Amino acid sequence: MQEENMTMEKRNPLTSAWWALAFFAVLALLLLIWQPWVKIQKVNVDSGNIPTETIEEQMGVKKGSFRYQVFGQSRFLSNRVTHKNAKVSRVTMKLSGDTLNVTVAEKINAGFIQEKDKWYQLDSNGNRQPVSEPDGRGPVYSGFKSNERVRKVAKAISSLDQIIRQNIGEVIFAPDDNNDEKIILVMNDGNTVYASQKTMANKMKYYAGIAQAMDKPGVIDLQVGSYSYTYGNK
Repeated sequence: MQEENMTMEKRNPLTSAWWALAFFAVLALLLLIWQPWVKIQKVNVDSGNIPTETIEEQMGVKKGSFRYQVFGQSRFLSNRVTHKNAKVSRVTMKLSGDTLNVTVAEKINAGFIQEKDKWYQLDSNGNRQPVSEPDGRGPVYSGFKSNERVRKVAKAISSLDQIIRQNIGEVIFAPDDNNDEKIILVMNDGNTVYASQKTMANKMKYYAGIAQAMDKPGVIDLQVGSYSYTYGNK
């Protein structure tokens, strides 16, 4: 018995050494994967109407910051921004190598969409929040089959000036033989806008001037160039 105990005592230091070696090996592997010493070389911020510089400052992370300042701290950094910026509803981020991608959702009602008899409110990034029904303070989307397209259109709508955004009653995806990205905007002032998804946000900036020059409500076609005509005439 005494000999057995002496044998175990002799083995313990070796076993402890192996455990220590395994621990440091795992730690080294984690550090190699984590790479906390690596500096972030690029920060991509998708923040709609909020300046990128503002988000970087409020987040406390920018080009030249270290990975350890972001890795595992996305929730903390997101809360930091939402607490500092009343216009922000949510921040998501993804760290890939030396690049940080940040997506910011503004507190903008981009509209409402119905899916499987349930209504959802869209934020500035097209994210959905369940609601009982539209409250009339945003356009209603219809005709969309792709969630990705809904997100892109919601971002475009959110980028418009508040006056124009609040004048949109319906957003209809209506592709035809001439335009597979055709969007129809039914305006609350009686006009109807034909636009293309990719150029809608830029061209709608001129809506107020075009509408003001019209004698009667009608169609404003922004698909190719821009022109308008009263209903029944083209």
